Amino acid sequence: MAISTAQFLDFFGVAVFAVAGALTAIQKRFDIFGVIVVALITALGGGTLRDVSLDAHPVIWIANTSYLTTGIGAAVVTFLVARWIDIPQRTLAVCDAIGLAFFAVAGMQKAVALGHSGEIALLMGVMTGVAGGILRDVLCNDVPLIFHREIYATAVIAGGVVFLILRSLGWQAQWYALAAMLVILVLRLSAIFLGLSLPQWMFSRSKGSRL
Repeated sequence: MAISTAQFLDFFGVAVFAVAGALTAIQKRFDIFGVIVVALITALGGGTLRDVSLDAHPVIWIANTSYLTTGIGAAVVTFLVARWIDIPQRTLAVCDAIGLAFFAVAGMQKAVALGHSGEIALLMGVMTGVAGGILRDVLCNDVPLIFHREIYATAVIAGGVVFLILRSLGWQAQWYALAAMLVILVLRLSAIFLGLSLPQWMFSRSKGSRL
């Protein structure tokens, strides 16, 4: 059975985010059950919050349990591979970046398909892209990536703006979706490999701060 572009992005994003979640849990020395739980929360958390916010019922993984099996399968394979191969730390970051790009665009496409405005579509893109990672990091007792100086949610916003602009110019759906994904991916990978980051507010202890 043929699947739509949005469904492909969802399945691919689930698989990649599940790998990212599994790798985080493996680094924390979780057992196989913990790895699967963290992987599923990472892969499905953002989409679940998106569907609930958009009142799109049933939520995506209840309507189609293939999303669950995709996430579980990716987590189990990652767990087995990690027992034999030392997976570099940056592999986690790269998997997260790919999942971020695919999920953010998938979230925007779903909001647009349901007839919502560009502002809501952008918000849903950010939510779909980052919420699962936030839940993953909280469960694993890490500071969520969205709060780091590295460009993360900002990459989604930039890609989302490109998505909306090209859509308003009459581009075909597959092309403005691809362009948005590339913007998000390039910005996020630049943050990972080149240290690209947002400016940080600096406080001077000598100018009245009592903290």
